[in-house]
Formats: sequence, C-alpha cells, structure tokens
Amino acid sequence: MKVHAKLFGIIGILLFIFILSRLDITSLVSVFLHINPVILLCALFVNGIAVVIKSLKWMMIVSTLKKKVSLGTSIKAFLIGFSFSVLTPAKLGDFIRAFYIRDEECSLAKALSSVVTDRLIDIVMLFSFAFMGILVFSFVFHIQILSLSLFVVLAAAIASAVYIITNKNLLSGLLRPFFNVFIPQHHKKTISEYYHEFFLGLSIFYHDKKTFILVIIVAILSWLPPFLYAYLLALSIGINLDLTFFILVIPIISLLDLLPISISGIGTRDAALIFLFGLENIPPETAVAFSLLYLFMSYWLIALVGALLWIKNPVTADDDLP
Repeated sequence: MKVHAKLFGIIGILLFIFILSRLDITSLVSVFLHINPVILLCALFVNGIAVVIKSLKWMMIVSTLKKKVSLGTSIKAFLIGFSFSVLTPAKLGDFIRAFYIRDEECSLAKALSSVVTDRLIDIVMLFSFAFMGILVFSFVFHIQILSLSLFVVLAAAIASAVYIITNKNLLSGLLRPFFNVFIPQHHKKTISEYYHEFFLGLSIFYHDKKTFILVIIVAILSWLPPFLYAYLLALSIGINLDLTFFILVIPIISLLDLLPISISGIGTRDAALIFLFGLENIPPETAVAFSLLYLFMSYWLIALVGALLWIKNPVTADDDLP
C-alpha cells in the first residue's frame, strides 16, 4: 500500500515533466525575466495578510478552550504546521500545531480538536467557493470542469465525513471494533481519555454560538486576500485579467491541490491553469509561469519560514505532556 501511495504522488511530477516537454522553455524563462518586482512584493504582502487572518481564525477557535492564546503564538504554530503539511500526505503534518498550544488548561486532545475544527471549516469553505466557480464556468463558458454528479458525490462525501467526525456516538460505533481488536489492553484507558477529551474540545467550540458565527465570518473573509494575491501575482508577470476571474479560478485549483496524485499540486495545477487561462487566450508558457510562481510564493516560501521557526522552536510528539 505504501508503494502505491508513493506512485500516486509521482503522477503529478510525471504530468509536470510532460507539460514542460510541450512548452517553449525560452518563452517560459522570458516571462520570469520580466517580472515586476514591485507588484510581486505587493502580492507577498497580501499573502502575509492571508496568513494572519487564517491564524486569527484558528486563535478564535482555540480561545474557547483556553484563556491565554496570543495571535503571535497562533501565527508561529500555523506557519510551522504549514511547513509540515507541505511535506506530508493529505497535509497531516498540519496537526503539529496542536503541540504549540497544549498546556495544563488545554490538553493535547483538545488542542487537536481545534486543528480538526479549523481544517473542517476550511474544507467546507473551499468546496463552497469551488462549487460556485464550477457553476459559473459551466454557464458562462459552457465548459464542464467537473461533472455535477461527481461534485455532488464529493460534496456528499465531505458532508458525511464532517457529520461522522463531529458525532461522538456514531464515530464511537464505527471505531469500536478497531479499538477492541487493535488497541492493547494497557493502552485502552489512555486512548479512551484522549478520545473523550477530543470530543469535549469539539463540543465546547460548537456550543459557543457567538464564537462559532464569528469564526465562520472570518473564514469567509479569509478568502479575500488569496483572490487579490493571485490577481497581483498574475499582474506581476503581465497577466492582466479581471479580479473576478481569480475569484472563480483559485478555489478550483485549491480543490485540485487536495488530490493525492501530486505533491503541492505540481502537475495537476499546471494542467488546470493551462486550460483555464487558455479560455482567456493566455499562452501555456505564461500559465505555467504563474503556476510555478504560485507554487513558490504560496507553498515553498511560507513553508521555509515555518521550517525556520520550527528549528528555533522545535517540538516533538515525545515531549512531556502536562
């Protein structure tokens, strides 16, 4: 199974190599040589705002579990989690964030519940914006990016997963056979305690109606900087398209980035952008240049900052827990 998982990850790399083989590399390099550095710096600043807003959203969730949590701590943990998520399948490394907020007041299980809640909200928002983008492309460009039936299946799967994860009794029933068979007897009490603490964390947040509503509002607002960021990023390499186009495109390529057939969306994002930008007569070389710039600025650069923070403030699963 592990071998198959690795092979799936290579598919995106192979697709990217194939795409490069079909491009005029000279034209691709030329796009990068004519980058507007001022606009690029503006894009970087806007992306920084996006990180702050996302960190603020998570901080608000954590604030329902513990009294003292600063925005600085949230930003640091968010960046470190992001750096690990870039390197791990399904962005599982993001859960390392929990280790930076757990203490005597907030157990590790509760801290993990805050990260799960944050991720679930992000996924629901992503599907909502992506669905709107897919509908607009279907009606305006008369192009079916993703069949409605397939999207409905994916949306139903996500909704079901969210319901199961947040329903303690249902999830307990599904996990009980595995718990009885695979968990050693001497670990069952500890695992049960962590399990109940995890759901206690979920319950505390979801029953705080005021904070829940505010988090949803911030989650919606957190999408605004990425749209402007992508617009500025494109403008820095000479792509002068309306901001509305990026409001439709960014959620779609973000959805594709979740596919387990590539690393950080390499290959799949390039292919999608060649197609989507092609609708506006943007050359493939320019589309791939934007994709590579997006990969570097949105993933690798932020991951590098997170990695440096982790080197300065390392934490491991073996650390003593309160």
